[in-house]
Amino acid sequence: MHSKVSTAPFTSFSKSAPLRTFCFWCALVPQIAMLFASASYRSLLLILASVLGALCSEARNYIRKKNVTLSAAYALLSGTLTGFFLPPNFPIFSAFLTTFLFMYTAKKIFGNSGVSWVNPVALAVTGAWFIGHAFFGTFTIAGADLLVKNPSLNLIEGALLKNGVDEKLTLFLNDTIFSLFGVSIPNGYVSLFWDNHAAIPAFRFAFWTLLASLFLFSFDFINIEIPAVFLLVYCALVRYVSPLFTGGVPREGDLLLALLSSGILFASVFLLYWPGTTPFSMAGKAFYGAFGGVFAFIFCGTGTSPFGAVATVLFMNIISPALQTFETKSLRKRLSSLLALELGEADK
Repeated sequence: MHSKVSTAPFTSFSKSAPLRTFCFWCALVPQIAMLFASASYRSLLLILASVLGALCSEARNYIRKKNVTLSAAYALLSGTLTGFFLPPNFPIFSAFLTTFLFMYTAKKIFGNSGVSWVNPVALAVTGAWFIGHAFFGTFTIAGADLLVKNPSLNLIEGALLKNGVDEKLTLFLNDTIFSLFGVSIPNGYVSLFWDNHAAIPAFRFAFWTLLASLFLFSFDFINIEIPAVFLLVYCALVRYVSPLFTGGVPREGDLLLALLSSGILFASVFLLYWPGTTPFSMAGKAFYGAFGGVFAFIFCGTGTSPFGAVATVLFMNIISPALQTFETKSLRKRLSSLLALELGEADK
């Protein structure tokens, strides 16, 4: 009689890292398609250059050590996200070289994928910003615009191209949905969600970012705790604190401007929750998200920052080891207390 050997104690039902990474990249496909549809070929070339830089970084590491520390799917995702945060006027070869050098540096200094405490995308985009910060520009909304109740309306009228169906769709939404709550939205917000025509691709397609977040949260590819706390804290600061600094209408900070003009929404989904860079306990995640919201408010303010979202992620990576160290000590102390309690019960 043959006995059966079970692997049950060692079986994991969690999704594999390559699968999770590939699904993350698939969530970006609609936004890549939107870049094709809007003839944003320069941005597509930058994304391609960044992907090649990330892949070459992996190839370089394999040739030197014969050790694959960054899967092809991981390199594809990292390079694509890096390209999404680069302005279209950024030199293409510089995008390739910057991605290659900083991805390789991230692996050499900060650890390989899964254990690195620095997000390689944030590091690469930061390097690109230091090398060519003139290409990124600066805040695009004037201080005087923040004095009105809805500064995003000025942005819509001045910088955005309204979609051809904006007026009809806005009228439909006001008549069927928003009228139930006694409110209405002005023309332009539909276009703001669909494509705000920002220079940096990560800032443009809020509608598809929201759909991507629903997909990733629903299938448990990322935990919702960190992004939720992050956005809650940032929105609260924008809503209630920002008018104190800008002289705007009290308790009326423009949340749409803040969320849709600096890549905050995109970064909260695709960058903030990165393997190896975040705490593991519920309390640690809550603190991580809360600190992230504070840093986002410091770096991005009320919106239109070209680099603030990435700077927020990088600064969170810097303080994350301290949070994780505190978590480890707290866990060891709790386990020691439980062990002492169990031993005491056994002695009785």
